[in-house]
Parts: sequence; C-alpha cells; structure tokens
Amino acid sequence: MSYSTKRIFSILFSLLVGLALCLGLVPDAAAADDWEGFLDGVAQVQRLAEEYAGEPGEEALLLTLNYLRAERYADMEWDLVLGAADEEFAALVDSRNPELAGLQQTQLLTLPEGRSVDAIHLIAALAGSYKQAGALCGWGGDCMQLAEQYSGQADSVDGYYALMQPAFGGAENASLFPESDLLADLDGMVLGATLQPEDDLAQHLRDYCASMTDAVRAEKFIQAQLGSADTGDRAALYEAFETALLDNDGMKLFLMLRGHADLDEDNAVVVDPDIDSGMRAAARLLADWLADALDGAVVQAPASGDGGSSDSESTPPAATPAPSPAPETTGGNPAIGWLQARLLVLLCLGGAAVLLLAALTLAIKSRHK
Repeated sequence: MSYSTKRIFSILFSLLVGLALCLGLVPDAAAADDWEGFLDGVAQVQRLAEEYAGEPGEEALLLTLNYLRAERYADMEWDLVLGAADEEFAALVDSRNPELAGLQQTQLLTLPEGRSVDAIHLIAALAGSYKQAGALCGWGGDCMQLAEQYSGQADSVDGYYALMQPAFGGAENASLFPESDLLADLDGMVLGATLQPEDDLAQHLRDYCASMTDAVRAEKFIQAQLGSADTGDRAALYEAFETALLDNDGMKLFLMLRGHADLDEDNAVVVDPDIDSGMRAAARLLADWLADALDGAVVQAPASGDGGSSDSESTPPAATPAPSPAPETTGGNPAIGWLQARLLVLLCLGGAAVLLLAALTLAIKSRHK
C-alpha cells in the first residue's frame, strides 16, 4: 500500500471516529476522565472533612455532602433537610486547595456507561436519601418541578402525561426533568440508601457506577423506594409511586411552602388540582420508564441487610404480588419529623412578626387619631 493510500485511509478513519464521537457512538474519553477527576476531588474534600471533624464518620460525611451541594442547592428547604453547610469548613477547604471549590459548580459528567449525569444533582439526591428524604430531595422534587412547568396546560392526569412524555428523561433543556436529572435521582436514591457513615464517598460512587445498566438501576431504585413491585402491573405501579410521592409528609410541607397546597377545615393538606394532576402524571412517567427498563419483570424485596439493594435476578411477573409501597411518613422518619419541627419554628416566628407588625400599625394609627 502506497504512502498516499495510507494517508487517505488515515484521514477517513479520523473522520469516522470524529463522526462517531459527535453521534455519541464512542465514549468521550475526556468526559470519562472528568468523572474520575470529580471523584478524586470528592475524596480530597472528605479527607479534609475527617480532619476537621477529628475522625471519620457521619459528621465528616455530612460536611462533605453539604460542602458539595452548597452552591447549587442552597435554598432554605435544603438546609432544613440536610442542615446548613459549614462555612468554617468551606474556608478550610479553600485554604488547603482553592481548586476544590470548582466541584460545587459541576454539572454534566459522563458516567462509565457513556451517559451524562448531573453530578451535583446526584450528590444532592444521595444526601437526601441518606437523610431518609430521598423522594423529597430527588425524584419527587423533580416531579413537582415538572408539574410546575406544565401547570394549567391540561385538565387531567392523562392530559399532563401526554404533554410531559416527549420531554421526560430526554435531552437537556427540553424540560426540567432531563435524562441527566433522571439518572441522578435514580442512582442518588440507591446510593444514599446504601451509604454508611464510615464509607469512602468517592469509592461508593465509583463502585456503584462502574458497570451500571438501566435494568439494574431500575431494580435497585424500586427496592430502595417501594421494597418490591410487579412492574408488569402498570395500574398498581402507578398507584404505588403516586402514593410514595403525594402521601409523603415532607412533600406536603414543601408543597405548602411553595404555595401549591393548603389546609382544609379538618387540617388535611389539599394540593392544587393542576399540581396534583401534573405530579401524578410525572410519577406515572417514572413508573413507565422503570417498567420498560425491567421489561415488566417482578422486583423482589432486597434480602435483609442489603440496605435497599439486591443483586438477585427478577422473577417472572406471575410469581409476585402487587407492589407494596413504603412512602416516607413522619412516623419512623426522623428527618421529616425534624423538618416539620423546624418549619413550625419558622411559622411561629413568622406569626410573631405578623403580630408585632399589627401592634405597631395599631399604635401608629392611635397616635394619629
């Protein structure tokens, strides 16, 4: 083969590789390196947290998680669930390695499987799940945002489902629930449910994501959220996820904070009909994604001690009963109970401020009479 012929083949090969990269047919090596770089940074932050706390354990782990999410997930709601980020620890990190602050703004990274995930969204969902508020801080919060995005554009759950379906779990910027957020929510739920206080966070992430598939992801997520489910029974699966989403004390509180719910005369939480229908539609879209990933298989409850995940294979649909939802409730969930207590304090402070303002107004009026 002549030099010119080799040169032509070399150029053609380069063009084909470039085209494959553009089409997403070949993993982007640089992006994969970014994932490893992110994990290396997470490990450095955790080591500094252990030094700051004096030992490995829950305090150091929460310092790490809160440091990572502090810039992008800084709303009051996150502080109520996870606790406030420690500013002194952040100053320590900045003094030791200022470049680590860049981790807080990380967005899309390519997982080993070749798909993009919002890395800090993943950390936030993981942290919420670790604090037993996985639905609230992960998939449930995104379902609520999706319902907000489409609010008023349909008049039924089916109508919202049809509107949301093209964008759910799709391309970036197509909706508030793209695939990068969906993967973050699913993986974050499982990672948080299986995380232990003494664990190396970076290695926990690395091990879980090393050889992930949608079928494994879906099975582990269902085990973490519901326990077990027959994904071939769509009606029961819809009901299970709608219950986990809307019969959730933490979610009810957040819906009230965002003005989407109120108390009726019996002190029951009543959600705005449009938001309620939109959230149910989003929950059904999630259920369908999971069922499709599992091809309608039955997910068995995890073995005792597995922390909400299992490597056992799913069995044929006829072998298992319908899903048994395990929605988050105040009873048995210290994170949500603590959240309610803190919100009550805020409401009391707000009420005191209103009374003080009213008293001042009356005093001013009386002086001008």
